[in-house]
Amino acid sequence: MPSKTEEYLALAQRTANGLTRYWESWTDYLTTASRLYKYPFADQLMIYAQRPDATACAEYDLWNDRMGRYVRRGSKGIALVDDSGDRPRLRYVFDISDTGTREHSRTPWLWTLNEEHTAPVMAMLERNYDVGSNDLAQQLADVAAKLAEEYWDEHRQDILYIVDGSFLEEYDEYNIEVQFKSTAAVSITYALMSRCGLEPEQYFSHEDFMAIFDFNTPATVGALGTAVSQINQQVLRQIGVTIQNYEREQLAERSVTHGEQPDL
Repeated sequence: MPSKTEEYLALAQRTANGLTRYWESWTDYLTTASRLYKYPFADQLMIYAQRPDATACAEYDLWNDRMGRYVRRGSKGIALVDDSGDRPRLRYVFDISDTGTREHSRTPWLWTLNEEHTAPVMAMLERNYDVGSNDLAQQLADVAAKLAEEYWDEHRQDILYIVDGSFLEEYDEYNIEVQFKSTAAVSITYALMSRCGLEPEQYFSHEDFMAIFDFNTPATVGALGTAVSQINQQVLRQIGVTIQNYEREQLAERSVTHGEQPDL
């Protein structure tokens, strides 16, 4: 009889195998992953498999000790596979929807990109990536394409090494590069736009994701998912910091205007 760990490893494998079978499955995953961008691909995959509507996940002790929230009785933890040791083991996280508040509870800050944030975010993207535009959606797409190309250049040999058994195996090196960079770029853009509230389904159709079907093995899905996850985390963290700094500056200005000390 398989152990709990073996059951969840099998779940991860089944989920990875199904991610690229339909383009809607991949975009559904990207939507979940965009909310959980601070997690690596393997954890995003497990959360998507068990709780695709999760918005903010943390371990029991973090909710209880640092955030002052309690995990509701009967809540089922989301199992993540920790393979950092000699053998895989499970650790569990809970979504914020599994928690309740006490008198001095804290709520995690989940940023929302509003209209007044657009200008500072676009300025940050141009400053950090040397990519300018008059339209945020286009700028995110251009940043995604640039970072996908840089990722390929850094990980080319690792990616070429794991294409055996996938549809990518039929291509020469140049066309594997084309497929990887285009698929990574469109996936990163979709996730960035989703987290920024830009309704990516208005911008994309199934034709944009045709290359996803070539990533039809756990190894190729893992390589693509890792690239998308790492780049999304980098860009979305920077966007979050930019929005937070903007909000603090606005609060400080309002406090000065009203003769108050800013409470940051």
